[in-house]
Amino acid sequence: MPMNPITRNLRVLLLLAATLVILLSVDYLGAFAGIDTYFYDTFLRLRGNRPTSDRIVIVTVDAKTLDRFGQWPIKRRYYAEMLDRLDQATVVGFDLLLREPTSDDGLLEAAIKRHGRVVLPVYVGAAAQPIGPLDRFSSAGIGHIHIELGVDNTARELFHSVYSVPSNKLLPSLSSKMFEAVSGQPLLRLPPPVPTTGRLIQQDHHTINYYGTPGTFIRVSLADLLDGTVQPAYFKDKLVLVGLTVPGILDEVSTPLSQTRNRMPGVEVHANALNNLLDTSSIHELLGVLRAFAALITALLLAVVLAKRDEKQSVLIWALSLFLTVLAAFAVLAATHWWVPPALFLVAFSVIFAAVYLYRLDSAARKLDHEYEIMTALLGWDAGENSEPAAGNGLFGFLSEGGINARIGRQVSMTNKLLGLHKQLESALKTEREALDSQIRFVEMLSHEYRTPLAIIRANLDILEMKDEDLGGQLSGNFSKMKRAVSRLVEVMETSLGRQRLEDARAVLPTNEEIDLTDFLDALLAESAELWAERSFKRLGSGCSGCCVQGDRLMLKTAVLNLIDNAVKYSAVQEPVRVFLERQDGLAVVSVINQGTPVAPEELERVFEKFYRGGSSANTRGAGLGLYLVRKIIEQLGGRVTLTSDDSHYTTATIHLPLCQ
Repeated sequence: MPMNPITRNLRVLLLLAATLVILLSVDYLGAFAGIDTYFYDTFLRLRGNRPTSDRIVIVTVDAKTLDRFGQWPIKRRYYAEMLDRLDQATVVGFDLLLREPTSDDGLLEAAIKRHGRVVLPVYVGAAAQPIGPLDRFSSAGIGHIHIELGVDNTARELFHSVYSVPSNKLLPSLSSKMFEAVSGQPLLRLPPPVPTTGRLIQQDHHTINYYGTPGTFIRVSLADLLDGTVQPAYFKDKLVLVGLTVPGILDEVSTPLSQTRNRMPGVEVHANALNNLLDTSSIHELLGVLRAFAALITALLLAVVLAKRDEKQSVLIWALSLFLTVLAAFAVLAATHWWVPPALFLVAFSVIFAAVYLYRLDSAARKLDHEYEIMTALLGWDAGENSEPAAGNGLFGFLSEGGINARIGRQVSMTNKLLGLHKQLESALKTEREALDSQIRFVEMLSHEYRTPLAIIRANLDILEMKDEDLGGQLSGNFSKMKRAVSRLVEVMETSLGRQRLEDARAVLPTNEEIDLTDFLDALLAESAELWAERSFKRLGSGCSGCCVQGDRLMLKTAVLNLIDNAVKYSAVQEPVRVFLERQDGLAVVSVINQGTPVAPEELERVFEKFYRGGSSANTRGAGLGLYLVRKIIEQLGGRVTLTSDDSHYTTATIHLPLCQ
């Protein structure tokens, strides 16, 4: 039994909603993170480089420095001399661990104290233990240089706050510590966490918004600084980061902008993070709940749109939605530094498209099954055909034994059966047409044979009329009526029994001539008064002066005379037959009214059918062709005919014909 459409649609909606919930759960588990990461990195590359702050300068321990001051690590007295030359810098941050004691530590300690605005690094080791500088350098600030690497070993984020457990002692990041020294205000951080198990807790997540490939920030070689090539005044109000940039020695990391192994020194990663804090351009990611809600709503809206479009339009809309989603994610990231991962939207839209497509395919399959059942019910089963019901309805039926090929096979079989029946029908129609042609030829022959005796009758009437004139003409009126009746009979045979008039109206157009309805009806009523001398006829109405219609005069005369004949037959002798002629809305309206036996409401249309005779005509002569012929003639003339009958026993036949232009 077919499923109720409302129930089926409700089930589809519930299934669709459940599928989307599963998608959200899968996204929550991070299944689409790899796709989002690919888009994120690609978007940053497409966006290109951004301008950096001219206040940030990296003093590099580069190959030139090692050539000048010896192999790595260089003596710390050079760092002490460097700090003295950077006395105008706002803050100096080291990305160099000063863990092992040396003979020059006293010089560096004194230089740190003289400068007063130095931040030294702390490294978070594999055992989650902070590894900081020598205790004698405690006069300097400290900041951790730990960078979070993704599963692909790419540096995209760091945490500005690291708390040790259980003391909850804050260890700020190097970049945030330098930012606080510049701004004079503490960085806005989340409240310290509640101590839990573990050794370290990371907070205040920062997604680094890179400014370009390695080398984007201003670099000054330590050798150039110490030999005076770069003057100390250059560093006034600067934020200086000191780090190693010698290839093969430093620990370089990949970034989203890295290409062809173009890795970035750690000191420049911290320069990017510091610059983000200065211009508040770090990457902010849309909350997962908001993103899930947005994906759910847009996916459902897409489902509504796709449900109202055909398959070709649906494919285009789906492809456009994917393109616009990716384009919007890129535009938002480039313009506002907000990251909306697009993978969930892309997958949700694709699932919605597939679901709507499968739903339509299922509907088409069900309709195909239903039509097949109807055809088999009408045509029956042939010998050898499988009369067992299908193993499943709709799309699931395609997955049953035999699958879609079985469905196609049975439709081919049904098509062949229909082709066979079509041939049989053509043969039957040909036989019917031949029989009809034989009947028409018989009617034509009969019409021809009637003309001869009618001509003989007319000739003998003329002879009798001449003899009557010799006797005083006492019967002249009777002879005139008889001659008019014979003429009318010939006229009816010409218009009603001819093959082209009755059966081949599709190929032959009526003769066109202009007919003045006023003169036409006056002549017709005069002729009717002679044919039915015992009856009275009246032409009434507001009149239609100059009413002219285009058509075949003989055919129109036949139609109106048939209506008058019916009015005479179905009314009492003392009742007059009324004929109205009026003009209404650009049409000529001819109404024939009689008072007599009414026509039942349910028969008002059926009386125009061929060979149909109403219940009130049981005792009246006729063959059921009069009104059929009237409607056919009037329609050929471009008009229409209606019949009304009321409780007052008045029956009105009305003809509407277009007036001449």
